[in-house]
Amino acid sequence: MLSLGWIDFSQSDRNRVLEVLRQLKEPGAVDELGIGTIRDRFSDLLFPGTSTIQTRAKYFFLIPYICLELEREKVRTPEAFIAELEKREIDLIDILVVDGAEGVIGMRSGETLVRKPSHVYWNGLRIFGLLEKPVTAHEYARQVYQYKKDLNYLKSSIRKTESELSADDPIYLANGSTFWRVPYPKEDWRDHLTIDLTQEEASFLREKILSQKNTTDTLLALILRENRSDFIEYDEFSDMDALLDLMDETQREHYLLARNFSAFIFGAQIRYNVLFSDGQNEEANSLWEQYQEKVIQVNLDRIGEVLKPRTSVMRFLKEYQEVSTDVPRLDELIRRREIRLKGRSRSKLTNKELYRYDSRNINMRPLNYRLSYVQRIIQDVFEGEKQNV
Repeated sequence: MLSLGWIDFSQSDRNRVLEVLRQLKEPGAVDELGIGTIRDRFSDLLFPGTSTIQTRAKYFFLIPYICLELEREKVRTPEAFIAELEKREIDLIDILVVDGAEGVIGMRSGETLVRKPSHVYWNGLRIFGLLEKPVTAHEYARQVYQYKKDLNYLKSSIRKTESELSADDPIYLANGSTFWRVPYPKEDWRDHLTIDLTQEEASFLREKILSQKNTTDTLLALILRENRSDFIEYDEFSDMDALLDLMDETQREHYLLARNFSAFIFGAQIRYNVLFSDGQNEEANSLWEQYQEKVIQVNLDRIGEVLKPRTSVMRFLKEYQEVSTDVPRLDELIRRREIRLKGRSRSKLTNKELYRYDSRNINMRPLNYRLSYVQRIIQDVFEGEKQNV
């Protein structure tokens, strides 16, 4: 039995390991050919602030609401602040899991939940500008702790209460916080809480995405700006061709590069499954025949300029483009690529006695760049804005 261990230097290091382990549990999620970095960079370019572990847009507000509460309370240590944040996130599970609510993080694991919502959404909170400062959760906790110390000193030295402080004072919190830019929650915000966005929250999140420098010109903002509710119904990433006339020059280039790359690399994914099954995978065989009839070429040099991936990834992609119509050379390239990434002892293609084909496909779907996850966030915004209209 394989055992894994790691030295937990920081929360961010821990999160990266947990994400790898989570992906290993998902059927077809293992990146056999090492193209995940290209997929993720395109995803970040088109849909910044999102991820494949986000479930509902409401968490973009639940986390700040808890943090705002904690900022008003006594902070013993930064570590205690984070621990209390995570405890209150767990406490919300039972409140949110009502009437068949979907997408509640921890609805199955409950108190044993390892990856808390704040771990999942923190990067999005920064990118969407809901968190004013570009800090990690632990940096934020340390700054709150330091602020409270400074505030206590200030109040004792100038004899002012917190409510008497003004913008001219050395320590001042606009709307109660120097960190969060969200609608300020009422004290009883938990009393009628659901996983759905309120109308105010939905409109606020929309405006934040439309106004942030690093999101305003993206496809994510375009969908919101144009109120494209049909986006929620798209089955494939290529269905976004319906938005081509609305895209500006840069958006169109990024979208077409991503779309064509997905079609281009799908051939390697199909061929991997043909090799792994020794030709027994009928679906893979059929798809391979179709793929050979319309081999897709892409501008890899431009992809390299836009995404700036590792040299080793680009080298593989260029080799693949060169040999994509030469099946023996292509098969050899795919075998060498997997060995280079995982080592000969863990390569599925060279260890058939350990990794036996059992009719399952391995990562044999075109890249969709988080499409279904983004659709859920967009749907939450659109549905939230319809309330009381």
